[in-house]
Formats: sequence, C-alpha cells, structure tokens
Amino acid sequence: LRESGNVSLAVFDVAGRHVKTLASGVFEAGSHDVTFSADNLPSGTYLYRLQTPAGPVSGSLVLLK
Repeated sequence: LRESGNVSLAVFDVAGRHVKTLASGVFEAGSHDVTFSADNLPSGTYLYRLQTPAGPVSGSLVLLK
C-alpha cells in the first residue's frame, strides 16, 4: 500500500455473489500478506476487489483443485 488507510479485499464468484472478505480494516503503508483458504470453494474463476485509499483494484483468479 502506498499510504495508510481503510482497506478491504473481497472475493466474488463470476455471478457477482460475495464469497469471502479476506481483509477489512485500517492498514499501514507497505506490503501485507493475506491467506485465502478456499477449502469450501469449487474450482472455477473468481473475481477479487481490493479497495484502498488510492482507489480500487480488481481482477480475476482461477482456482484449480
């Protein structure tokens, strides 16, 4: 993160349904690690959205089991 502030990181399925919130709260500037346990999720494509003080970042990921 370039600057400290409120951050949220959420995962959605391709239909746009919220699957899991991985992080939410005030984070200091710098690098952070987040663990994503997908034990209860089926293989497939998922979307993520990272909301930071600098703006949103989104993308997709593929889960293969």
